[in-house]
Amino acid sequence: MKKVSFKIIIILIFSITNTYAGWYKCYNYKGTIDKYPISFSIQITEDYFGEKEKGFNINGIYKYDKHNNPIKLEGKIDFKNNKAYIYEVQNSKNTAVFEFNFSEGDCNGTWENLSTKKTLPLHLSFISKLLDTSENDLFYDVEIIQSNSLLNYYFIGIYSKLDSEDRAYMEKLKIIRKSDNSIFQILDFSYIETDTGNVKTVIYDNVEVVNAKTKELIIWNNIGKMGGYFTVKYNSKKNKFQINPKLIIDGPE
Repeated sequence: MKKVSFKIIIILIFSITNTYAGWYKCYNYKGTIDKYPISFSIQITEDYFGEKEKGFNINGIYKYDKHNNPIKLEGKIDFKNNKAYIYEVQNSKNTAVFEFNFSEGDCNGTWENLSTKKTLPLHLSFISKLLDTSENDLFYDVEIIQSNSLLNYYFIGIYSKLDSEDRAYMEKLKIIRKSDNSIFQILDFSYIETDTGNVKTVIYDNVEVVNAKTKELIIWNNIGKMGGYFTVKYNSKKNKFQINPKLIIDGPE
């Protein structure tokens, strides 16, 4: 009996240590709601603990390209028929719903305002994906909008996963002006020893705004057992954002 128990323990340990650590499955689209251009990104999160009771399996972000304010998405896709029902979330309330047939191509459907019941035609065109569920998944410079933003800027993480890496990571962060979609600054994280932008299960949450007035940010980093972060602060004299590379471990080392 002891020998059998010991063998089971060994098998369990072996299986745990060989479990792949990645968790991101993201799909990026450009499209329109009626005549209004949008950028639309979703992440399949079927095992995300926060959505189980709703039966949701999708998180995401979209923005109107004229205004560039990221809007959160949550919802579900029935993978038996690829029907997607994805809700726009503002102030913790579902304010609209996207309905379309999910595919890695053109997606057509509707956008409905849940208050007024106004329905507009939706068209999405697939532009890129980020898959990090296998050691064999490799990609370079995939752009992912972040959910948090500042008054005048929004953020796009640039993600890669090369042969030498075991997980997707954010190598750079674009800081983009909301007014005209021009790049204000690009932060480079390549010199930081541990991987950046892959701690939060929902990929869009890896950049956090600590103080909107002073423009201070937290960037999550894969340091320690539970992850940690470093800060980015805006220097008004130099008119640029500056990285403080000192890593702060969030939890046990």
